[in-house]
Amino acid sequence: MTAGQKGSAFEPELILLYCRQSLAPDAKPFEGLRPGRKFSARFVVTPCSSKMEPRHWLRLLETGPDGVLVVACPEGTCRFLVGNARAEKRIAYARGLLDQVGMGAARLCLERGHDLSVEALMELAAGHAARIKDLGPNPLKGESRQ
Repeated sequence: MTAGQKGSAFEPELILLYCRQSLAPDAKPFEGLRPGRKFSARFVVTPCSSKMEPRHWLRLLETGPDGVLVVACPEGTCRFLVGNARAEKRIAYARGLLDQVGMGAARLCLERGHDLSVEALMELAAGHAARIKDLGPNPLKGESRQ
């Protein structure tokens, strides 16, 4: 990786997976691409953060985004009782795998949210993008797929 790739020209592309339960009651779920300041985030609503497994997040990273941010509901508020705790353990496992292969655990993060707006989700995405910027582009980006 050249210094230019890690520098100010690099604008991370993120996937933000968020639990509907983390939104404010009056917030409408938003899906799709949303540009931020020096990053972009594709928003995807999930039924529960626990419904995804490490292979799902790793597969997402394999398709080219620079990072994945999972926003779960606060501890103790999951409609599936222990779903967000289960997601936290699974993300820790996947982060360990990312470190083992040299991609960096910071590419995958979990945040908890309550009464969030789309703007608040963008703020979480901006924080994740800043961490990703230090890692540089996803090393799998641009690889040929079979």
